[in-house]
Amino acid sequence: MTAATIRAAALQLGPSGATIARTTTRILDLIDEAADDSVTFAVLPELALTPYFAAEVRDDLMPFTSVSENQAAVDAIAARAAGHGMAIVIPFAEQTNEGLFNSMVFYDGKGSCQGKFRKVHIPGKVDPDPDKPMTILEKRYFTPGDLPFAAFDLDGIRAGGMICYDRRFPESYRALTLNGAELICVGYNTPVMAGGTLKLARRASELAICGGAYSTATHAIAAGKAGLEGGTRFIGGSFICGPDGMILNRAKTHGDEVVTADLDMAHQAALRQRWDFETNRRPEAYSATQPDAPSGPRALTA
Repeated sequence: MTAATIRAAALQLGPSGATIARTTTRILDLIDEAADDSVTFAVLPELALTPYFAAEVRDDLMPFTSVSENQAAVDAIAARAAGHGMAIVIPFAEQTNEGLFNSMVFYDGKGSCQGKFRKVHIPGKVDPDPDKPMTILEKRYFTPGDLPFAAFDLDGIRAGGMICYDRRFPESYRALTLNGAELICVGYNTPVMAGGTLKLARRASELAICGGAYSTATHAIAAGKAGLEGGTRFIGGSFICGPDGMILNRAKTHGDEVVTADLDMAHQAALRQRWDFETNRRPEAYSATQPDAPSGPRALTA
């Protein structure tokens, strides 16, 4: 049974450290800080252990994709969280025999891995655009996720995730809640693109996530990378929003920060009962197929 109130945190990260181990040390400090504030559920940003390496052509990805280094970091983070009885969502670059996935793993408060999600929607291009100062090159490096938008039991709450670009698709939120998610966990590394502004980029991110939360009556925790990394400004702006789409708390800095809020799960249950999405959905009406056009003009009738 889901607790009436959950103390949750988005663990925002500033620019990545020089090594996976150095960034992991910062994450462990954030976990301790969150625990001091009674947090029992935390979410880290996309590719939390490394820089956002998918904006450059690189011959060697080993500093970011080393299986042994990433696994050691994930184990250390999960163990530190478990020492505080804290469930945690850890995104990282997952190298497999099938390809490189942009992934996140879900650990409960006892340090047990309950599930994994791999980024489904892969943005950008394979090759750089010579007319732009920076090109998202995720299609060059990442394999599209092959796992569903599943929900996992993390100490009595069913939580599911999405990664960065996934949050731009309303289908992501609906799929999660259809699969039983009571909490949506979003990790992102979003740069301010050429011609854009930090304010507008943050606003777009908030609209996507808060809209998804509202349209499914589900709390969302949004954890992002912040600050200037490799000459690129990342939007940060980590936040937590309620099932009514209202932001409960947001980051105040451009660096490492614990952003906390109390999630009122009874309020969420009441909203879900009020809107009754499960009963009134009409899947048969959600089709891209156009009806046949009338064979001739129809007369107007009074």
